[in-house]
Amino acid sequence: MYALAANDGGIQYLSGYSEPGPLALEIAEIPQLDGFGLLFRAGDILIVDLRDPKDICCTIRISMTGSLVGEQISVEDSCRGLDVDDDVAACALLELRDSGNNIMMDDSCMAIDGADNPRSMKSRVICSWSWEPDAMRGQPRLIFCLDDGEFHILEFNWDTEGLKVLPERVHRGLPCKPLLWMDRGMIAGFVEMGDGMILHLEHGRLVHRSTVQNVGPILDLAIADYHGEKQDQLFSCCGMCPEGSLRVIRNGVNVEKLLRTEPIYQGVTGLWTLRMKRTDTYHSFLVLAFVEETRILSVGLSFNDISDAVGFQPEVCTLACGLIADGLLVQIHSKGVKLCLPTSHAHPEGAALTSPVCVDWYPDVTISVGAVGHDVVAVATSNPCCLYILRVRPLSSLQYELYETQHVQLQYEVSCISIPEEDSRLRTSCSAFGGDFRKREGNNSAAEVDVRMFAVIGTHKPSVEVISLEPDEAFRLLSIGSISVNNALGAPVSGCIPENVRFVASERFYILAGLRNGMLLRFESGTSKDQYLPGSFYKESFAPSLSALLQLVAIRHIGITPVGLVPLHDSANSDIIVLSDRSWLLYASRHSLAYSSISFLPASHVTPVSSVDCPSGLLFVAENCLHLVEMVHGKRLNAQKFSVGGTPRKVLYHSDSRTLLVMRTGLTGASCSSDIVQIDPNNGILLSRFKCELGETAKCIQIAKIGSEQVLIVGTSKSTDRPMMPNGEAESIKGRLIVLSLDTLGSPHECSSFIPTSNLSSSSHTGSFPEIVGYANEDFSSNSMCSSPDDICYNQIQFEQIAGHLRSLTHVTFTGAVLAVYPYLDRYVLAAAGNTLSVFGFVNENPHRMKKYAVSRTRFTITCLKTYGSQIAAGDCRDGVLFCSYHENLRKLELIYADPAQRLVGDVVLLDCETAVVSDRRGSISVLSCPGLEEFLKVQKRT
Repeated sequence: MYALAANDGGIQYLSGYSEPGPLALEIAEIPQLDGFGLLFRAGDILIVDLRDPKDICCTIRISMTGSLVGEQISVEDSCRGLDVDDDVAACALLELRDSGNNIMMDDSCMAIDGADNPRSMKSRVICSWSWEPDAMRGQPRLIFCLDDGEFHILEFNWDTEGLKVLPERVHRGLPCKPLLWMDRGMIAGFVEMGDGMILHLEHGRLVHRSTVQNVGPILDLAIADYHGEKQDQLFSCCGMCPEGSLRVIRNGVNVEKLLRTEPIYQGVTGLWTLRMKRTDTYHSFLVLAFVEETRILSVGLSFNDISDAVGFQPEVCTLACGLIADGLLVQIHSKGVKLCLPTSHAHPEGAALTSPVCVDWYPDVTISVGAVGHDVVAVATSNPCCLYILRVRPLSSLQYELYETQHVQLQYEVSCISIPEEDSRLRTSCSAFGGDFRKREGNNSAAEVDVRMFAVIGTHKPSVEVISLEPDEAFRLLSIGSISVNNALGAPVSGCIPENVRFVASERFYILAGLRNGMLLRFESGTSKDQYLPGSFYKESFAPSLSALLQLVAIRHIGITPVGLVPLHDSANSDIIVLSDRSWLLYASRHSLAYSSISFLPASHVTPVSSVDCPSGLLFVAENCLHLVEMVHGKRLNAQKFSVGGTPRKVLYHSDSRTLLVMRTGLTGASCSSDIVQIDPNNGILLSRFKCELGETAKCIQIAKIGSEQVLIVGTSKSTDRPMMPNGEAESIKGRLIVLSLDTLGSPHECSSFIPTSNLSSSSHTGSFPEIVGYANEDFSSNSMCSSPDDICYNQIQFEQIAGHLRSLTHVTFTGAVLAVYPYLDRYVLAAAGNTLSVFGFVNENPHRMKKYAVSRTRFTITCLKTYGSQIAAGDCRDGVLFCSYHENLRKLELIYADPAQRLVGDVVLLDCETAVVSDRRGSISVLSCPGLEEFLKVQKRT
């Protein structure tokens, strides 16, 4: 104990306390209990009485030596300790120094030769603690986390008998560093090499509330323009075992959270916002559909229930709704269609009546899907498969009739319907891109050529079809796009059924289709440049029997749940929110399919909402709550996580199969501790795998091309010991160079349930319309809400879905661990084992016949290799970068330039034949250059 001297302001020693035991780590005062402190030691906690600074004593000792899960920590009284002496202080100092050295050694997790389980600290050590901020007076509480992941709470009470401590175990999880006890029982914990967490203290137990993503440490990364659309994605190996993960990092759209309701919205099946008139700037109604209920809320400062004033039938599940004409709303449910004229209580421009005006239309069968457009309603039934077109006409003041104008029986059931926005909207969208689809180019601008009213439907065939809705014409198929199902792989046809379709008018028109298996498709028509739409879309077309073919031009795997499409605005060229198990913003005016992830929770439904206070809002349904958010300008990176079950050391992007090759170590399985896996970056499915031998660890991987075949070069170490000595020399252990075939890699498309083809057979052109229309005498059936595909854990690599194994072609054993490999001149492979650099070739470009052509040795272990043209850069762990060249005629490696300084090389990149960028293990980055080196190599090659 020290004190500030009053006379000279110096530090004055007062007294000391010592008790035989483990190393003391930290000391802290107990809030609200003046004069008492805590001494945290390795294995116990001492409660120290400091009320008399000259006579320090320990009142209570809390032991944490128990190693069984659930064993309570023990509290016991402690006797007076011994006085401090020089021997005890010296021992403590030595123990502290050794502990510090161990921690420094263990923190070298980024080293390629580091262990996969670096933590070697003693068990039952407190790694973090925090006091309750709003504890009761005289009853402070402390939460602390042990290094084995146990969370305990200590409650301190002071009464006439003195200080008492009540311990309680509240949680078991990952060890956190640090820990913060916040208001309202919320506790934040951060894991050293994994994701943090937000916990809530409820009834004496900690409950997990949310996750705080942590991408560090990043052990390796690969960047790729995944679909060739200049939307780069970053694939990174993050964390250490057991918290190792693969992260897919993309550009994202940031949102500002404005409002969140209580979690009272369970079982939401639909969400829409409606205007009272098409020219209104803001929305007036929010429609919420539940499994057996429909509610309508007003849009404004507060969301009030106005269901009775609007007129929608409340005890049914709404399938679709919309504005059919100014002041007239339509509700579609399984039993029928309801036309409503809201009262002035629901909207100032509503009817001045006590109850809304309603008109119903009931079919003879159950409705499965429907859509509302301008002056038209389309509904479909499932058994028999029929399509009905309804229209509305006024009878008198405040009296309307909803009547059927057309119906047709289809060959296949309709899964979804979408009616494009009003024609003027489409005309505005298309003219913005230099053309009006209502006017043929070359014709007089005053002479308009009308386009038929049409709708886009998805069918169980499965297919996407465009049909005519002209009131004076019979049903007509305008265009069709088929989805070919790959039944050979056992994929269910139901997964390829469109869940949502939408017509988009951009520089050229196209149709989006979101499937039930999480795929997003884009269909286009093969129209000429002087024609915006196919000829069948125009009323003047004189070929009613011909329908244009829609070509499948782009495919994306959005998620694993059915895909929903929600436009941001009421226009045909509006950007679209794409919903699956994640939310995306799709840019309608871009070529192919360009989208960014939205930084928000996984949501089941979304709708745009515009009000005076929030003109550009979005309303999400997530976690049984309504979330009002607004997209804001600014860049954001969104990370998608896949847990890999070990430590991901290296990752490569294989462009041909559009998959990732990941090298893992630290596996806990009995068969192997390291492997190479092929992973689909869309959903984390493990497609193929290569297991290293028992006790063998993969150290490096590279993709090389031998002749016409792609191979994966793998370097391994057949020992769990470190591959090099502390002085940089190589250990005498074995290693292997393994060549794996990549030609049999499975593509994600092979695991999907459809074949992307644009050449359709003639039988697929007929669509869902049969040649003879009639009514079938079959029992009626209701089409249930579509369910998601088989449940797949989206954040976990799926080991049980392995499609095959990576095939080994050949291998070579070395004296020394193979720490670096690299392709050379498109026909050789470089391998660094210990301090040996070898050049391998393949006889007759046969990857099964590998032959060693040249060998060169360095003083210390080679840790990295890179090439540029014929130049070779080898990173010596102590001598720096060594520049070499291989003479093919002489089959000889020659050292042509050495690093001017010794450095602990971490990695090297060759910018050209004369310039190298080198990073070292001390955090420095150097640029090395040798002017004239390229000319020297040319002269040497000629001689």
